[in-house]
Amino acid sequence: MDRARPASRKRHCETQREQAALDSLVSRAEQALREGKAVAEVLSGAELESLRSRYSRFDDERDEEGYLVGSRLLVAKVATPRPYLHLIGNNHSREHGVYSSFWDQSGAGFSCLDTVLAGPVTSHKDTSYVPTVPRSTDHRHFYLREEPGPGGDAADIWHVFPQRGREEEEYDNFLCEQGLGTVRLSAGRNRVEAGLLVYVPVDDPLEVWRITLTNRAEYSRRLKLFLWLNWGLESYPSYYFDPRVVGQGRRYEELNALVALNRDQNNKHPRTGFLMSSEPFDGFDMSGEDFTGGGYARIYPRAVEQGRCRGSLGVQPYQGLIAAMQLNLELGASQTRTLDFLLGVTDPDETKGRVHLEGLRRVYFREGGVEEALAELKRSWGRMIGRHLVKTPDAEIDGFFNVWSKYQAKNTARLTRALDKVGYRDVLQDLMGINSFNPGYTAVMLPATMHYQLADGRAIRQFAKYKDAPHDLRMYMDSSSWIADTLVDYVKETGDESILDREEGFFDQETGRVDEQNKASLYEHTLRSLKGLYQHRGLHGLCKIGHGDWNDSLDSVGKGGDGVSVWLSMALVYAAYKFRELTLRRKDLESTQLMDLVIGEMTGNINEHAWDGGHYVYAFMPDGTPVGSSLNPEGKIHLNVNTWSLFNGVAEKAGRVDQVLEAVAGLETPLGYLLLSPAYTVRSKQVGRIADIIPGQFENASIYSHGQAFAAYAMAVLGKGDKALLDVKKILPSHTLPDISTGPPNQLSNYTVGVEHEQFGRNFYNNFCGALAWMRKTLDRMCGVLANFDSLVIDPCIPSCWKSFEVIKVFRGSRVKVRFDNPHGVCRGVVAATAEGQPLLLEQEKAVLPAEFLSGRPQVAVDILLGRPGSRS
Repeated sequence: MDRARPASRKRHCETQREQAALDSLVSRAEQALREGKAVAEVLSGAELESLRSRYSRFDDERDEEGYLVGSRLLVAKVATPRPYLHLIGNNHSREHGVYSSFWDQSGAGFSCLDTVLAGPVTSHKDTSYVPTVPRSTDHRHFYLREEPGPGGDAADIWHVFPQRGREEEEYDNFLCEQGLGTVRLSAGRNRVEAGLLVYVPVDDPLEVWRITLTNRAEYSRRLKLFLWLNWGLESYPSYYFDPRVVGQGRRYEELNALVALNRDQNNKHPRTGFLMSSEPFDGFDMSGEDFTGGGYARIYPRAVEQGRCRGSLGVQPYQGLIAAMQLNLELGASQTRTLDFLLGVTDPDETKGRVHLEGLRRVYFREGGVEEALAELKRSWGRMIGRHLVKTPDAEIDGFFNVWSKYQAKNTARLTRALDKVGYRDVLQDLMGINSFNPGYTAVMLPATMHYQLADGRAIRQFAKYKDAPHDLRMYMDSSSWIADTLVDYVKETGDESILDREEGFFDQETGRVDEQNKASLYEHTLRSLKGLYQHRGLHGLCKIGHGDWNDSLDSVGKGGDGVSVWLSMALVYAAYKFRELTLRRKDLESTQLMDLVIGEMTGNINEHAWDGGHYVYAFMPDGTPVGSSLNPEGKIHLNVNTWSLFNGVAEKAGRVDQVLEAVAGLETPLGYLLLSPAYTVRSKQVGRIADIIPGQFENASIYSHGQAFAAYAMAVLGKGDKALLDVKKILPSHTLPDISTGPPNQLSNYTVGVEHEQFGRNFYNNFCGALAWMRKTLDRMCGVLANFDSLVIDPCIPSCWKSFEVIKVFRGSRVKVRFDNPHGVCRGVVAATAEGQPLLLEQEKAVLPAEFLSGRPQVAVDILLGRPGSRS
């Protein structure tokens, strides 16, 4: 029989009856997906809501104009399908010194500097593609120990916050709030209410912990609070060397600080960790075995069981360096105590480190210091959120575009997918995703990335962020194809044309360094990227694929150097169109003519040689065998090469748009488009390692979010607003259920497991996602307030059900608010437009708002009427 419990206090625990009822709904939804149906086809609205809110819900904030400008994810369950891992990090725009911290609802996670793999600060052992899964050692532990009263037998010990599978029902009022740069935990047990606030400030390389404890008993209590974490300061790049013999712990007693060092001189990314308390601590340990006592059967560390730390400094510790603090507290009846801690990185030099920590104490531990830094963090996010907003009839779109896509895109750009090396093409696209709300970071990182380009226009696969660390020199030929889009987008958004003349060197493969004596402007870098693609062509006049292109698992196509990529040739056409706009802007006639030549010749070559009768093939092997053809036994059709043909004009030039749309529709599932079909197996080893990937995973016939975003963008460019919205929403977390996707509802997954896999619908990778930039690009294109060099071009492509919507865009220093009226339910077509009551020029059913009109106007109101040609009412 279920034990009755007050819902308001035990909401994090389901009764057996509640669990069985909800699990039954999940089974119905899973069966629907197997039958090719969307979950909404078999479950009622109420049933869907009960499952979508089973573990968490959003708490949104709107401003006085009704725009959604803030949001928190309220996680009400300790036991979610997977840990709901939330990333918080610095908001500054420097290339280095980006401190970040991951937290789930129980305290699991880790902290890092600049990258996850190369820069862990606390323990982190996951080395997967999106390396963010906390292991058992990757945890912050908080314990309370209550000393026995007179005549008591033993102390009472418990985790301050509930842990999955460990006496969860003993806690009251559990809640985890994941916000913009913040995490809050709250729970109660044994008549002690506890709260934890964690945030990473805008600038300093640290995180702030504020712990509050309230005694709800009617008598005084003697409590001991223990904090414990494992350091993760291993050397980069990793090599055979025992970190225990270079690890050292220090205590700065007068600063209430524990400091952990890695003294390895070969470490290319040195980091020195510290944990500092606002109040003196009564005990500490820095040796893992001295604190825990060793063994695997212990419920609590030995120091907690015995009620005292041993003061170990962790010299050559068997279990590694830790930071553990013990604080003895007297709490009167109804009394609350607040304790503040800082965890971060400091200087390894003891004198400099002490000065640094003294400065941090003055900033954060003075009265109001924690609150002031938190307020500045909130203002920082407010500025970024407010630069680009939409208010549509779809609240989910508002929340995704205004808040959560920005949050995830910003973090993705800062940590560049979190790997030890930084993907050249990844950086370029991630930066494009933040241009409209965080252009300052693009201004720093775009030039820093461009100088890893070779003088012939190609670019290396991945570059290391740290001096003398190894780079990945493989030539994936698509690396530099992404430059033009990001650079042109940045210039249009900001008006900063000076970046085009900034000079950067080129990467020298022989020396493995950037040649600073051989420099060129970023404009020239971009021109060389297109010339390089055009000059490195092979069979049928198509671009050579090199080691690979976007689908880097097709890595045998280019063996021998002669395989060619149709998709990369499509990308060259698109990039040439983008760069052509800059050549016209700068009156560079010679380069304009070159772009026209590239566009015309490549479009002709693709249409002549790569058409398979119903769709475009993906590539050609060196012997001319097509990849992605109906002639192939597997991988008969690939998504990306076909969707790109829809928005780069190639299919239109050949009159094949409808045929391509029909072919792409054959890849559709209830959760989005398959990247290719059917999946490759071992019998297709000749195309590359993609045949090693389990069907339905990664690039091998999954629903790759990047590919889905390309498809949605294509629909928006074609004016198919209804289909564009449907394609966008199919990969948003709300389109499925948390028990099926297993991911948090505020994060976009890198891909969804495809139909050929037994776990169809799972989202295994969150936090970092390459599709965010293109999802934002698609929604920006749909809402249609588009930055140009000297104007805003207003050309929406919306779903016909949107009868009105609004967009706010900060452009050239003016806050432009555009109100759209769509009385006839059209997807596209501006028939009337005014700015501050003055009519705007219409060109091909688009409105143009000149930048000069905005000069001196801090705010501008624009009214747009959509309709069919000739209609104005």
